[in-house]
Amino acid sequence: MKVDFVFKAFTAIFAMIVILFLLSAFTETVLPGNFYRISITDLPGPAVNGTTTVMVPLPANATGEPVIPEGAFSGDRVVGWQAEIRETPYGKMLAFTTTGEYAPDISVSFEVVQTEDELQRLPLHQRPTNLTAWEMKREPRLLVPVLATPDNMSVAEFSRVSSGTYTSVVFLDGFVPSPEDAAVVTFSLDYRGVGGTKRLMRENTWTTMVNTAVVSTESGFVPVPADYRVIAGGIGFL
Repeated sequence: MKVDFVFKAFTAIFAMIVILFLLSAFTETVLPGNFYRISITDLPGPAVNGTTTVMVPLPANATGEPVIPEGAFSGDRVVGWQAEIRETPYGKMLAFTTTGEYAPDISVSFEVVQTEDELQRLPLHQRPTNLTAWEMKREPRLLVPVLATPDNMSVAEFSRVSSGTYTSVVFLDGFVPSPEDAAVVTFSLDYRGVGGTKRLMRENTWTTMVNTAVVSTESGFVPVPADYRVIAGGIGFL
C-alpha cells in the first residue's frame, strides 16, 4: 500500500515536471526593453531665417536617468529635423530642431532591447545606473520631466502606484502662426518599458501616454498631462 502511494506521488511529480517543461518550451521569451513612439502633428509655420525647436519628455527611471542610450535619439531620422538630448531647467529632454522654411510633422519610434544575459552588466553607454539587466527590468520607468504628481508624492513614490496622471512638459519655439490661426498642435507620446518574460514569468510593464493638444500660438515650456500605468507581471501564459 505504501509502495503504491509513493509510486503515485512520484508519477504526479514527474507529470508536473513534464508539463512545466513543455509549457516553458512553447512559451515565447520576451526580452526586456524600452519602446517610445512620438507623433507631433499640425505644427505651424516656422520663423524666417531662424531655428525652430520642439522638445518632448524622455523615458527615464524614478531618479530621472534616461533608460534609452542618448545616442539612440541623435541624428536626422526624422525628415527635416535634427534630434538631440538637451539640458533644460526641468532636466533632460529630446529636442527636434530645424532651420528650414517648412516644419513637417514628426513621427518616429525608438526601440532598445536589453541584453539577453540577465547576469551580464550592460556596457556603460547602454545603462543609466550600475544595475544588472535583471535589476533593470524590475525598475519603474516613466516619461520625464515630472513637474507635478498627485498629492505631491515624490517621483519614486508615484512610480510605484498602479496608475495615475501626473504633469510633464513639452516645448515649442520659433513658430510664427498667424494671429487668426486657432489651430492646435497635437502631441501623441507613447512609452512602454517592458520587463520581459522568461521561464514562464512575466515582469511588469510600465506605460506612459501623452495625448494632448497645444494651441499653436503657445511658445516656451507648456505643461501637459501624462497618464501612467503599471501592467502587473505574473505567470507568462495567463
